Amino acid sequence: MLTTDQAIEKLVSRRGWYKHSGMKGSTARVYKKRFLENKLELDSRMKMLEVCGYRIVMQMRWENPNSSEKIKMELIRKLRREKAFWYGNPLNQDISDKEHIEKALMYLDIGDINTLFTIFPRKMIKDIWKDIIVPQGQAYYKLNVLYAFLYFDISDPDRYIRDAVRKRLTSLQ
Repeated sequence: MLTTDQAIEKLVSRRGWYKHSGMKGSTARVYKKRFLENKLELDSRMKMLEVCGYRIVMQMRWENPNSSEKIKMELIRKLRREKAFWYGNPLNQDISDKEHIEKALMYLDIGDINTLFTIFPRKMIKDIWKDIIVPQGQAYYKLNVLYAFLYFDISDPDRYIRDAVRKRLTSLQ
């Protein structure tokens, strides 16, 4: 098995390598020149090999550094460092999305909250914020005003928070 670069190098080292591929001579020369100058993009390299009869034997496997699982693990690591879990050191699978969002909103900074919005739907975050953090009243008042204004486009955060706390208290009676 050859890597993509090894296969192209072997291919272009032969004379007339492009003749049975349906490629014009001028196009083949441009591809060869770009490859030798290391300016040929990967998808162009792969297309060139496919046209010349090569086939992929093994798929390449790539990991996205911005995958939701990686981001969740990083946020959990930061929450552990902040000692957000009072019940010890939970396994990553034990933490529900609801608890994950709640703890992140309560303990982490703005940059981490922004990444929270990349992995969870805005409505879900707002519902958890409204149900769990807002009713706590004065303990998180400034934080709630910040979230209401910055993330949830609430025009009058003071009134919104006051009404949410009042609604929660009446529901408990």
